[in-house]
Amino acid sequence: RLDHALYALPGPTIVDLRKTRAAQSPPVNSAAERPPREGKSRFQILLDVVQFLPEDIIIQTFEGWLLIKAQHGTRMDEHGFISRSFTRQYKLPDGVETKDLSAVLCHDGILVVEVKDPAGTK
Repeated sequence: RLDHALYALPGPTIVDLRKTRAAQSPPVNSAAERPPREGKSRFQILLDVVQFLPEDIIIQTFEGWLLIKAQHGTRMDEHGFISRSFTRQYKLPDGVETKDLSAVLCHDGILVVEVKDPAGTK
């Protein structure tokens, strides 16, 4: 799950999978991997949240927008005291609802929010 090749942080990525697939050479021995379905776009956001604990992060949707907020209280670091917070908003693609989204906080501090794969494609 650590394929963070996009690393365009922060920001949404909407990829036309037809173009991506055409640009890639076919993988060798890829029986375990399924190629993306033709004609589908993927919505994915990668955020570097390494400075925050999972309980510091709030993910919400509201009227077609995805809101990601994080805040931690004052902490001591090597330079003194510090507190951090951020709020990001992203317009969801048409037809994407809250139930369609999944969020994963990877061990390297990258938060991945994306549209879930349809049932039966994994």
